[in-house]
Amino acid sequence: MNLKYSNILGFAFLSFFIFEGLDAYSVNNIPIYWIGAAFFIAIFVLLFVTGFRASVNKIISIRNWTIYVIFVTLVQSLFNDLVLPKYASTTYFQYISLRLIKILLFLIILYTLNYLLSTYSLETVLKYFLISSLIISSLSLISYFSYIFGYPDFPRTRSGSGGWTQPIARACNVLRNYGTFREPSFLAIWTVPFLPYFFYIGKKNKIWYFLALIPILSVVLSRSLTGFVALLVSSALVLIVFFIIYRRIEINIALMMTIFIFVVFISNSLSYQFPPDQDLCESKNNNCVCEAEDRLDELKSSQNLSEATFGRLKEMTSLGLDAFENTAFLIDFIQDNGFSVFGKGFGYSNIIYSYAADEASKKSVDEKIVYRNPGQVVSFNNLYANVLISSGVLGLLWFLYIIITYLRKLVYATKPLQPYILVSLISILFMYSYQAEELATHLAISMTFIINLSKNE
Repeated sequence: MNLKYSNILGFAFLSFFIFEGLDAYSVNNIPIYWIGAAFFIAIFVLLFVTGFRASVNKIISIRNWTIYVIFVTLVQSLFNDLVLPKYASTTYFQYISLRLIKILLFLIILYTLNYLLSTYSLETVLKYFLISSLIISSLSLISYFSYIFGYPDFPRTRSGSGGWTQPIARACNVLRNYGTFREPSFLAIWTVPFLPYFFYIGKKNKIWYFLALIPILSVVLSRSLTGFVALLVSSALVLIVFFIIYRRIEINIALMMTIFIFVVFISNSLSYQFPPDQDLCESKNNNCVCEAEDRLDELKSSQNLSEATFGRLKEMTSLGLDAFENTAFLIDFIQDNGFSVFGKGFGYSNIIYSYAADEASKKSVDEKIVYRNPGQVVSFNNLYANVLISSGVLGLLWFLYIIITYLRKLVYATKPLQPYILVSLISILFMYSYQAEELATHLAISMTFIINLSKNE
């Protein structure tokens, strides 16, 4: 393989990957994520024009699925037209185009990583990812402690995920680690999949065990239930499966779980609750106390980290589906609207969902209609639902078949890195059920590691 191409591609992809971790920032109203994506895609296309070619043999199935969903999205968007919600920050054409670029970007990442792993060892590539994770996690902790010690946070120049500001310092709220992201859950989703690899590399160099404390603390302070449950459930599942099949315990995965839980219980001293709103206090003759709306809100606002996470999880489990308002509405939406064989196309389906969410969430307050997310594009917060509605039953079954195929390859690949990739992949697939709705870099990384596992170890 051409070393020049590998070096250029490696630099472009690593730059994009770090920029992806700077989710909370923009330059001239252009998110840094999209600047990194545009740079990476431009470099890839430029190299392709100058003679660069990457093998497609290992990723034919996912390539064909990607072509299918792009085709469906193009057809639906060309023959249908919808007005975007009032406060959408893009035009209809721009919104659909960005969805297509994200799908194409996922495929380009697969091509790039496969090419890089033909030049460099898997362990070398992995170390670069872990260094990037350390950079983002360190910046996240700097941001978190700025609210405790009173020095300025990094200027958050991008609108929040709700379309407005990034609501960190709100009266009576307990501080959560947003880090370099627009949401604490985004930080967890980006960081958790790499935690197992710190403990794999740590077997050869124990400094990585200590370095792992940085991203672990970053995730713990995010208080993201999605991240907590994804890591602990995937780790426990792998430990049980490997004990049953191979009659062995993966000590380093058990160590990772133990350290993570230990950090949760010792991090209470790092909790911080913002004081009540002064204007509200004055209206109550300075008799102002932070009051929780319900038991869940009380647990969420607890300065006791273990109570705010494990206690909240227990309470939500006892409430059943009613505790997961977004999931409950998503199920109702699918039942009411049904789904097709080929789907409505990515992006177009989000617009339909947004108007339905507006109608379902409206309430009458003081004889006025109030909406939960007025005039905003609403996320499915579930990749599988997004794939089902956007690419139809055919697209979802095809996608699940590809995922199962990769899981089977991984289960039968008895290599030292195998259980660590499995923990990472299962955590990603779990988090896709509650937060992420689009194909992400981490899934492409796991897929590439799986198909290159036998050659690199």
